[in-house]
Amino acid sequence: MFNNKSIIIRKGLPEDAVDFANLTLLSEPELFPAMFGSGARNVLQNLFRQRRNLFSFEHSYFIEVDGTKAGMILGREKKRGEEWRTGLLMIKYMKLEFLARIPALLKALSLVGRAGGKEYYISSIAVYPEFRGNKLGTTLLLEAEAEAKRCGAEKITLDASVNNQDAIRLYNRLGYLVAGKPRRVKISGKKFAQVRMCKKL
Repeated sequence: MFNNKSIIIRKGLPEDAVDFANLTLLSEPELFPAMFGSGARNVLQNLFRQRRNLFSFEHSYFIEVDGTKAGMILGREKKRGEEWRTGLLMIKYMKLEFLARIPALLKALSLVGRAGGKEYYISSIAVYPEFRGNKLGTTLLLEAEAEAKRCGAEKITLDASVNNQDAIRLYNRLGYLVAGKPRRVKISGKKFAQVRMCKKL
């Protein structure tokens, strides 16, 4: 762990959009470009800055080390209308490319999960490489679990890439269990496989 370092966790703000996009693409460097195309970074930034959508800053926490953003987690309970609003915002920011990306977006929906009733869903977590190995990811997950309990959730879930064994081991250590078989899909010519993991609160 860091010695004599100031570590804080705070809610995300619209001005964190650049770091949000960087960290989200770090967590899934191929999936989001496959979904959103070459403008994935800009789409993620724009979605993050808006309220009431699946990628909104309202659903994020950032962890800072001595005032430097080191990592981020994006999680949410189910909220009415957010999926529709996300779709409308994607049309706005992707413009004509949205139509070309509809098949990829639909396939991605079958790969990643949705929050059900009494369930809190973590859609993204990442720590910059230079800050890894200091339990910042664990700290972010524990913060998300605390938030889930405040929301009244009974279960917390996430989807992990089957190729990211380090992340799966971390989730296992924190009590997350694999639920079902991996889901596999091909998007924009690339193969993806995710496994659902759950933890009762």
